[in-house]
Amino acid sequence: MLLVILNLLVKPIWIFAIDRQVQNLTGFSAYGQYFALLNLCIILNFLLDLGISAYFNREVAARQVNGITLFSDALNGKLWLSLLFSGVVVTVAYISGIREFRLLLMLIFMQIGSSILLFVRSYLTATQHYRQDAIISITDKFIVIIIVGTVILFPGLTGPITIFRFVAIQVSAIGLSIALGIFLLFRNVEKFTIRPFRGFRKEILFSSLPFAINIFLMTLMSRSDGFLLERMHRDGAAEAGVYAAGFRLLDAFNMVGFLMTGFLLPFISRNWPNLNRFSPVLLACRHLLILGSLVVAAFALAAPQYITRLLYNREDTYLINIIQTILLALPALSLVHIYGTTLTATRNIQTFIRISLFFSVTSVLLNIFFIPQFGAKACAIIAVIIQSLYAITIIYFARRKTGIGLWLSFGPVYLAAGILCFAVIRVTAKLDGPVLLSAIIAATGITLLFMYKSGISFQQIKKLLIEK
Repeated sequence: MLLVILNLLVKPIWIFAIDRQVQNLTGFSAYGQYFALLNLCIILNFLLDLGISAYFNREVAARQVNGITLFSDALNGKLWLSLLFSGVVVTVAYISGIREFRLLLMLIFMQIGSSILLFVRSYLTATQHYRQDAIISITDKFIVIIIVGTVILFPGLTGPITIFRFVAIQVSAIGLSIALGIFLLFRNVEKFTIRPFRGFRKEILFSSLPFAINIFLMTLMSRSDGFLLERMHRDGAAEAGVYAAGFRLLDAFNMVGFLMTGFLLPFISRNWPNLNRFSPVLLACRHLLILGSLVVAAFALAAPQYITRLLYNREDTYLINIIQTILLALPALSLVHIYGTTLTATRNIQTFIRISLFFSVTSVLLNIFFIPQFGAKACAIIAVIIQSLYAITIIYFARRKTGIGLWLSFGPVYLAAGILCFAVIRVTAKLDGPVLLSAIIAATGITLLFMYKSGISFQQIKKLLIEK
């Protein structure tokens, strides 16, 4: 519960007050170049981990290995993987025609640091030190908020914010967070030691490789469009900047899904194959994510001008269309989090990989074909279509492989909730009323209705979160 609360407090400030304002101050084109290079690093980020963290989290949570020994072995492997990642990123960038490596190298350092930080956090989570993990999860963002916020507010004293300074501050903050995480491990985990130069066990790599492949394919599906857009469109940097403005919102609201995944993966792993134990929790998590995503999608459709005015101080029709379109992918992403995690936790990763491979390849090919002519608009439409079909396919195979319920009776209720939210927000916008307040009221009413109808599931997940 603490992890969710802290992230819901800090990360929205990071996204909307810091990252958004950096784009507004540096310009859409400059930010678009940063967005493209960042996406390239994120796509190849799987080389930094090769699924080690996901495998490590699952195995330690299931109490099948000696966690301290595995930590040292895996850390040694990650140090070598950092060299591999750096070389591959630079090579791909050079082949793609990129010649300015100063920013790229800083982004490489940022991704390496983030990967190590995530690995440290995975040990805290797997050993049930949830409070310490919650603190570490927001430390780097909190530091960046303080420093970058000061630069934004007092440019006369600190100098103006630039993309390079922005990334450099993030790298420093991640380094401090890693140091704090290792300190907490030594303090809270009995007999914890780090031996980074002990031999790396190959079986760890072989066991974790399927997780890495799937992470790469999912990231390729969701992130390749931003990089391809900047490289292939005639006005690539500006188009990437516009797309980044919409993608930021999708990524921000998708954060809840990632937090839910972090809870569900070890929980389902421990309780599988006891369907009666985790099915009610799965349903409750689905309710929470779907309800939230429907409210966001309805808001984007009903009052997009409000969003662009509030966040970007502009009413550009093209930007409005991108934001309207891309946020429609949020409900599908929510379903992917729920049912994709179910496939992973129940050891059906091979099925998950085959599904991800098909849709990632399809997504890349569609973007390559349509980006040169339609730019960011093509990226947004393709994202919605691919993610929706991806979610449906994952749900089908999750049902087939695990026997979990689909609870189809809630489908019409979800649809009605989305339509109701859209109607309330749309009418309020037309009447020049308090749009944001109307969205909050509509979301609260729908949530209370679902809590009433699914009280048992919500009670169970509340109990589990309190235990965590």
